[in-house]
This record gives sequence, structure tokens and C-alpha cells, in this order.
Amino acid sequence: MPVAKAQSTWSWWFLIAAALSLITTAIHVLAGTPEIMSPLLASNLPPVVKGVFDVMWHQITALLLIGSSASLVAAARPSWRLPVAILIGGQFTLIAVLFFGLGLMWFSSPWPMPQWVLFGTMAMLLVVGSRRSMA
Repeated sequence: MPVAKAQSTWSWWFLIAAALSLITTAIHVLAGTPEIMSPLLASNLPPVVKGVFDVMWHQITALLLIGSSASLVAAARPSWRLPVAILIGGQFTLIAVLFFGLGLMWFSSPWPMPQWVLFGTMAMLLVVGSRRSMA
């Protein structure tokens, strides 16, 4: 009698997106903070400007962690995949477009701010994972 093979409901696409989002969070905190926030906070900008930038910096950290968490849950729960691909993937796409476009505007090249590559890749993984789940 043949043994039925259990079908995995885990999505590698979403797992990889979750891992990449977590890696991006670590890069943001460990490399980005000394490169971006430390000089900004040491500058002569008004305290309210520094405070707003500090909030924005930590907000990005929180959004990345939420993206990691939602992608991880969606990897295990097929019903989460389309909403996560739309919401988190849409957010990551917008961030990629902002980095790319503002890189062109400020530097005439997207490469001084290569974060668009990470955010674009995460968005693509979520969209592909969602499409594969529907097939």
C-alpha cells in the first residue's frame, strides 16, 4: 500500500522574504544607525528636527520587523499570503521606488542608496509567493 506524502503548506518564498526583511532590519540598525543617525544627532539641527528623525528611524525599524513577522506567519498560513503580498509587498515596493527615484534625483544614480534592491527583492518574493499559492 503506497504511503501518502504529506504536502507542506510552508511557502519558501515567504520564508525567504521574512529572512531578508530580518537581515535588512539588522543592516538598518547595526550599519545604518552609525552611518546616518549618529551624524544627524550630532549635528546642529534643531532638537525637534532631530527628534522627528529619531522617531522616523525607529518607525522604519518597527515596519521592517512587522514585515518580517507578517511574512513569517504568511509562510505558514496560506490565507495570509495575498493580504501580506498586497500590504507588505506594496509597502516594500513603494520604499524601493522612493530609494530608486530619490537616488536619481539627489545623486543622478540609484547606487549611492542601494536599499531599493533589498526592498524590491522582498516585494518580488512576496508577490511571486502569493501567485504560487494561488496556482
